[in-house]
Amino acid sequence: MMLLSDVNHYRRSVLSVLLSISIPSAAFFAYFNWTVDLKLYALIQVTMTVFWCCLLLIAKKTPNLHRWSLIYLCTFFSLVLLGIWVSSFRSGLFSWIYIFPVISYLLLGRKTAMWITSVFLLVGLSILGWRNWQPVPEAHWIALVNIGLCSTAIWAAAHVYESGREVIVDHLNIMAAKDPLTGLMNVRSLTEILTNELSRSKRSSEPLTYVFIDINDFKLINDTLGHQQGDQILIAVADAIKSLTRLEDHAFRYGGDEFGIIFANCTEAQAKNTFGVRIADRLRKYDKNLSISLGYAQASAGENISAEGLIQQADKNMYVAKHKYKEVRKNSGIQDIANNPAYM
Repeated sequence: MMLLSDVNHYRRSVLSVLLSISIPSAAFFAYFNWTVDLKLYALIQVTMTVFWCCLLLIAKKTPNLHRWSLIYLCTFFSLVLLGIWVSSFRSGLFSWIYIFPVISYLLLGRKTAMWITSVFLLVGLSILGWRNWQPVPEAHWIALVNIGLCSTAIWAAAHVYESGREVIVDHLNIMAAKDPLTGLMNVRSLTEILTNELSRSKRSSEPLTYVFIDINDFKLINDTLGHQQGDQILIAVADAIKSLTRLEDHAFRYGGDEFGIIFANCTEAQAKNTFGVRIADRLRKYDKNLSISLGYAQASAGENISAEGLIQQADKNMYVAKHKYKEVRKNSGIQDIANNPAYM
């Protein structure tokens, strides 16, 4: 699964490499431009060298990587375009235009890169065109056409590649986020989603309830009826969860016979009286001997509780319900449990 943090790690490395190349390059050309009497341009390059050195330190840990990458590219592209404006065409500085699309897409992704490439590439080609229309042009117009076509081709290739990569990554993220058997989300994203929902609930002063679900005697079902029948029961429970939860709720399969549900803007009593009763009825219709134990944990409006704390509380309450189930099963038999929604 390619999480955002993984993408940022990759882009952070790219930014660090580009800065490591840009810093000595800018320092070298600052010295060179000073010697050829382009002193103002040389001073600007020195300033950018110092700024990029600071940025290199920031890039290693900053949470605002996209913003700093955008700032780097804007300063770097502007420095190149200024050089094309003031220096001789024979210096070959225009060749840096070719990498504008590549590094933009590497650092910023498709959407932002498309806009920044459009602006700076257009400005760069306009400067070259303006210089060619001077009384004494430095380059033949066919050279400018080739520069424009080559830059556009590289831009198009980068855009197509990044678009295809995003589609594949999105598809892999969906596959990695879902349990293949039940179609519910898997536990990998539970803590992140629950943390976000708790923050939203606190801001809006709304209650939130987390429900932990465990299928009773699932090991016995697998041992006596086989894993195929066990899988069918897991699918039945997951289908019941899907049909009884709202669009704003989030349902997960932990693995094995355990499930979890985040009920947004919902109290524990509401979850018990609506979801708890309905899923009991739904599963009883599927198999009268099938039962589940549920543990509820509520984060009241404005309460400061972590995702891990809420999950542990629901897990603890589930085991209390599981213990009650075993006691009643021991005293009354499994048939009584199947018809008793209080322990479902």
